[in-house]
Amino acid sequence: MKAKDIANFTKTNYGQLASHARGLIVKDMNKGVMQNGIKKYDRNKASEEYAKKKATGALGKFRKSDRVTMLLSGETARRIRPEGKRDRATLVFENGTIVQANEDKGYVIADLSGKNRDSSALFLQKIVDRNVKKYESKPITIKIGK
Repeated sequence: MKAKDIANFTKTNYGQLASHARGLIVKDMNKGVMQNGIKKYDRNKASEEYAKKKATGALGKFRKSDRVTMLLSGETARRIRPEGKRDRATLVFENGTIVQANEDKGYVIADLSGKNRDSSALFLQKIVDRNVKKYESKPITIKIGK
């Protein structure tokens, strides 16, 4: 490994970062916290009929709860696919119309909150630290003269 490669990230690193970001978003969705940091998912705006079905277990194997979170049936959260590209990490929201409709209501999940951005930056810092340790572990030979 050369010194210039310490801060270079691979496709795998970006894939790991995308998975980390997805986990943070889903964790916040479960709490009802949006990524814009402004609103919580408002139960009154959610369908009361849906809340009743969820509470009675009529939706099947999903959690029984009278609290409606952004997860609802979990379909939106399951359809967030992390992808690592050569030069970036991306999250693909396969239910784009649902995500966009929620964003129009003020429920932003297609971005990272400041807290989650900091956590993602720390995740990348751990990768850099790992690369530094790898670089430092190799002996350096310095040739002087011919």
